[in-house]
Amino acid sequence: MKYCFSFDCYTDYYLNFVLMRHLYDYIYHYLISNSRHGTHSPFVYALADQVIYQKDYERKGEVAVPASIPAHQKELIKNILSFWGIAKLGDDWNDVEAEAYWLEKLPALDDALLQVLTSGKPLFVKNPYSRQNRALWRQMLQKKEVTVSINLFHFGILLYRPVQHKEDFLLRQV
Repeated sequence: MKYCFSFDCYTDYYLNFVLMRHLYDYIYHYLISNSRHGTHSPFVYALADQVIYQKDYERKGEVAVPASIPAHQKELIKNILSFWGIAKLGDDWNDVEAEAYWLEKLPALDDALLQVLTSGKPLFVKNPYSRQNRALWRQMLQKKEVTVSINLFHFGILLYRPVQHKEDFLLRQV
């Protein structure tokens, strides 16, 4: 029997655990998420039907997004923003021209974050299932200011819509 007491061995175990957790989270999300047909909100159904599940969605105008967004998510995010009529997704809180924000990591829950949300600016959160975002994502879902959340596994969207009652959606990406 081989025993491992080196740092490299523990690093390998940790990386395997992280990869297994990511795979588990993906399978879990796939099993409990809905397609457009399990969505009972006209707002989210329209987004899913006309944008998320449309291969040939035509954008209305140019949409500026941060370079830090992974390439496989960039087109879908641009399409979603275009569908909502948003021209710029910012990744800096000081960018006053941004109409929505991209968060690599959720900051600690504070009033400024909720104030941005209630001003009508959607928040796009990278990897809501990641270790660094999981707990804060769940805390955000509990806040009354988050009336609509859309979790697409690789990124999530938090919205404040005063005309809609609170709902959380888990959608599959195609």
